[in-house]
Amino acid sequence: MSRSSARVSRASRIGRPRRTPDQSAEVRARVIEVARRLFAEEGFEAVSMRRIAASAGCAPMTLYGYFHSKNEILRYIWAVFFDELFARIASVGTEGPAHLRLRRVCTIYLDYWIAHPDRYRMVFLNEDRVGPGERYYVESSAIVERYGCFSDLVAAAQAEGMAWPGDPRRLAETLVCGLQGIAHCLITVPEYPWSASAEQLLERMLAVVLRLAA
Repeated sequence: MSRSSARVSRASRIGRPRRTPDQSAEVRARVIEVARRLFAEEGFEAVSMRRIAASAGCAPMTLYGYFHSKNEILRYIWAVFFDELFARIASVGTEGPAHLRLRRVCTIYLDYWIAHPDRYRMVFLNEDRVGPGERYYVESSAIVERYGCFSDLVAAAQAEGMAWPGDPRRLAETLVCGLQGIAHCLITVPEYPWSASAEQLLERMLAVVLRLAA
């Protein structure tokens, strides 16, 4: 091996110094912040990994060292939103009548998305896609278990005689679909002159679905 080849070999082994854990966390946080802004302003489909890297001030290959795909970034953002949402829901606690706690959980859920319409669009108006060897977000995260709080509360409300009898999971899914419908309509069709507020729509839905008195 020539001296020049040896020097090149040694340089390639040395390479750029590794980032510290704090530096890596800083890069990841910056990428997420930039991606959130770009997805909200331009739409998920319009933004490329190269665009995210340029806006975050890093090379595309650096970005791929943190996230394998744009969809992985989107799922990370979803997780951030759901962590915040379900932390608020958990604050309701386990004390007191179940039907009142259920009403409070529904209010928190609805208020969260209405207060953050860009987050709602980013989560529910973007199709989850999987590549080879990947699983859907609902399969690879704890989101299904988290939504289980609704069926748990429905079952507890049934035990109090404050909800219709039947499969609590089906009733809870009906309830969540109703919450999504209210949020979706108020967020995506704000120009329509809705005759009731989100709170009023929620109370009517609870009375119909779960037989809860307003």
